[in-house]
Amino acid sequence: MRTFLIVFLIGITQSWGQFGSVVSYPNGAGTSTLNKSPEFYLLDWQKGTNLSAKETTMQIMVDSLGAQKVNLFVDHKNRPILYNSHIITPVCADGDCKLMHITFYWTLLGDYAGFDRSVKEPLTKHDHDEFVYADYWKLHELLKDHNSILKRRAIDELVEKPKPSEMEGVDALSGATVKEVKESVVGGALYSCYVAWHLVHGPIKEAIKEYSSKLQDNDMLLGMLESNHTNYQMHALTNLNKEDYKKHLERIAELFKTGIPLVRSFIIKNMSDFFKESPEEMRPFWEALPEIDINSRSLLLQHLENIPENNLHQLTSNLGVLTKNQLRLVLDYLEEKEHLSDVIKINLGQFAGSSKEKHAYLVSQYLDENE
Repeated sequence: MRTFLIVFLIGITQSWGQFGSVVSYPNGAGTSTLNKSPEFYLLDWQKGTNLSAKETTMQIMVDSLGAQKVNLFVDHKNRPILYNSHIITPVCADGDCKLMHITFYWTLLGDYAGFDRSVKEPLTKHDHDEFVYADYWKLHELLKDHNSILKRRAIDELVEKPKPSEMEGVDALSGATVKEVKESVVGGALYSCYVAWHLVHGPIKEAIKEYSSKLQDNDMLLGMLESNHTNYQMHALTNLNKEDYKKHLERIAELFKTGIPLVRSFIIKNMSDFFKESPEEMRPFWEALPEIDINSRSLLLQHLENIPENNLHQLTSNLGVLTKNQLRLVLDYLEEKEHLSDVIKINLGQFAGSSKEKHAYLVSQYLDENE
């Protein structure tokens, strides 16, 4: 059975001449600057950004072609921004070997960030047709999936074996791509997709993460906090101290409103003391309550005893967004208060009298019991 090799850390040196010369890339891969966003890219890119490349000690060893450098791009303040590597690697299927020319980019945490295709050496499929734009986009979507089926399967497990009666004189790996993976890879380019995914998500991922950890400082963390990239946000929130949380409360409140549920729940759990120590400063979090997911809302409501009065007025005017259990929690809290403002009473009365609210009866019962 044919073994498919993607070799890291150990390479077999052969002549570059048999594969052709290095080609130019649209963003000048292999040069010292990067002044526009990679063509396929996941991170933020601000107009006017101009990054400079610095060599690192990291390398990717590609089967038969040896060491290929991994560079770190820094901004004008020498702050780390991005890693990349200009990759040339053979891709072989059914005895037909071709070179893949591509430049990959990684985040400071070692996650896939994007790629640039070669201008002169486009990727090709098994039938020698060149990739079209939709194929490159599909490859980009595949590489975004760090938990792809390609992670768990050997290459020969991703093709259907020909039936015994058809095997004479037929390569055992020349069957069709299995249905389970067919939709996620570029048609006719399983091998190229497999090579690309394992280059991006292989050992280099942890190597980059470790390399960045030695460069990490407060400026890097604050840059991640400002990013729209979820993994950056989580990394910053995990590593910033309490004083940083206070100093950047406005940005954190914005992330609480716009971030994914994982980010929101981490923020609430990590800022539990803030609700008690600085209730007025936590107003933006309460203001976001009608717009956040159910689980985050439940976590926020655990701090009801420290809600500012104006936010309580807002909450009682938005009771319709609450689940049955959440509404009961709010009513239990109100029942313990010595005094309810006229605004709260009006809000409760309006909700109880609404024919559109399925939990209106709970508020009616509350009002009847607390006249």
